[in-house]
Parts: sequence; structure tokens; C-alpha cells
Amino acid sequence: MNDVMQQLERHEGYLASDPGNTELLARVVDLSLAVGEGERARRHAQAALARYPDDMFFLARLGSSHLACQVWSEAAEVFEGLLARHADLNLAYNLAYAYVWLGRHADACAAMTPYLEAAELSPAMVTLLVRALHHLGEGERAIALAEAHMADCAGDAAFNAAASLVCFDAGLLERAEQLSAAALALGEAQPHPRAPLEALVTAGSLALARVDSDAAAAQFQQALALNPAEGRSWSGLGTASLLKRDLAGAQQQLEQAVRHMPSHIGSWHLLGWSRLLAGQLDSARAAFQTALDLDHNFGESHGGLAAVQALQGQRELAEASIERALGLDGESLSARYAQMVLAGETADPQRFSRLAMRLLSSRQGAFGQNLAEIAKQYASD
Repeated sequence: MNDVMQQLERHEGYLASDPGNTELLARVVDLSLAVGEGERARRHAQAALARYPDDMFFLARLGSSHLACQVWSEAAEVFEGLLARHADLNLAYNLAYAYVWLGRHADACAAMTPYLEAAELSPAMVTLLVRALHHLGEGERAIALAEAHMADCAGDAAFNAAASLVCFDAGLLERAEQLSAAALALGEAQPHPRAPLEALVTAGSLALARVDSDAAAAQFQQALALNPAEGRSWSGLGTASLLKRDLAGAQQQLEQAVRHMPSHIGSWHLLGWSRLLAGQLDSARAAFQTALDLDHNFGESHGGLAAVQALQGQRELAEASIERALGLDGESLSARYAQMVLAGETADPQRFSRLAMRLLSSRQGAFGQNLAEIAKQYASD
């Protein structure tokens, strides 16, 4: 890196004597990018374009400089114009990369679609498309794309990590575990070991599915060390804390989860239960109400609200909420729990805690276990 910096300074000296030299202008932009000097690269690219305003190569370098500076809208504008003039895989990838950071996942896929059969599609390009399709809820397409390119991309940590999370969300749990393990091993084998974020999220989610709360917490904590704004990891960590009966920790973590994922109904449910278990009924009610405001057709939101209303002695309101919950989901455990409260079956605080823990872990286990039974045993230890 020191050698590259010296080259950059030397070439800038040459450029001062010959400011219109296109080779020198290109070289100083490229060297600036190589040493991570995005703003420096932008200044040189803009100086080049002041002399050669329609030069596609300098425009492309300006777009790359925008990417390095994380000014995604400006980068997208440059690459949109270039791609309209010249169909090129690398231009399309740079445009798609900017779109992903702008949250325009459909546009990212559209930019790359004409090049899906290109022989030179790199692991980074495939990974971007897998992530974009995942964000769009097109898990099947993402998995098909990943499997189609597995032979060429299997040695790439980021690719394996992205594919692992898509497989987990699609219920392909053994495949998710294989890919996550491969990604973590590849990350450790790098000169500067770094665990890929998505692989950690997958590993934590798999551990949580096995009700191994300690292992899950360790994975989610590693993920959050890489990205403190990773809402899914905050939610997973909060769930692990709930299972360990750390209500204060769970509340703090789940509040972070909904801050970063304000539309994630499941995290609002978990936050509501963490508050309910702590006896904070008004704030629990607010969490379940937020979940309801996001989607009035989710039975567990009505059931959670019913549980709070029942505990607050609001029988008529609770019964109405129970009816709505069971109408939407005949298996709503939150509603069943509210019925137990109204019937006086939860007066015993220890029984109350056990039943609530069963609720929190009542979904079918990822590996076929009935988590209600696992949690029943876990809570009675």
C-alpha cells in the first residue's frame, strides 16, 4: 500500500507538468481508488472530465469514485447513462451495486438480467443478485441462481453466506447449515479472517431453532460486531435472551430490533411478550398494538393484545380480541393463553412463566421437533 501511495504521489507530480495527459489522468484516478482515497479519485475524475467531458472511460471512473465515496444516487446516474450508451456487464454490475444500496432491489435485478448467461459472471455479481432476489421475496429464484453457479462460486465466502440465509428462509435447513459452515470456514482462511455477516445470522438462527440459546447469542453478537444496525440479529439475540429469562436484556435487544426493522411484526410480538413477562402491561399493549397497526389480519397480534387485556382485567375487550385472533388463526397460542388468563389458570407466577415461554417457542422446530414440548422441558428445569 505504501508503494501504491508513492506511485500515486509521483504520478500526480507528473500530471502537474502535463495536466492534459489522458494516461496520467486515468492512472491517478485508478491509483487513488486502489489506496481507498475516494474523494481524491473524484477530484481527478472531475478534472479529467472538465477536459474530456464525453469520455466514457473517465465517466466510468467518476462512477467508480462515487461508489467509493458511497454517494449512491450520483453513482447510479452516471452508470445509467453509460449503460444506455454501451451494453456491458461491468457497467451493469456497478449500476446494480448502487441500486442495492439505494434499496432499489428490483432495479438491481433488472440491470443485471440481460447478462445472466454471461460466462464471465463473477461470484460478486452472482452474490449481488442472490441478495437482491432474497430482498424481493423471490427465494426460489435466488436459490436456483445460486445452485446454477455453485461450481464457480463455491470458494467465495460472501456467496456461500448469502446463499445460506436464502436457504434458511426457504426452509432448506440442512443446505443452509452446509453453506453457512462453508462461508465461515472460508472467512477464517482469509489473510485477514472475517466471518461473513449472513453466515453468522444463519448459524445463529439455526442454533435458536435448536433452542441452543447460548450458541445463538454468540453468533448474533458476532454479527452485530460487524454491523450494529443488523436488525435480524438484534431480534435473534432478544429471542435468545427471552429463552434464558433475561427479560431486561431481551427488551433492550428487541427495542433495537424494531428500531432497525420497524415493519417486522414478529419482533414487535417478541417485544410485547418481553414486556408482558416483566409485568409492564401498558408498554406490552403498545407493542402488540403497533403489530396490529402494521397488519390487522395477523392472529397472533390480536392474541397478544388479548393477553394484555385479560391481565388488565378487561374481560369484554379480551374476549373480543380472542374471537378475532381465533377467527384469523384457529391455532393462535396467544389467544389460547389469554383464555387461560380469563379462566384463572395462570395465577401461579411460575406456571405463568412456563406457559409464556411455551408460547414464545411454540412454532414447529426447524429440525422437526415440537418446540412447545422442548420449551416446556426447558422452562421446568
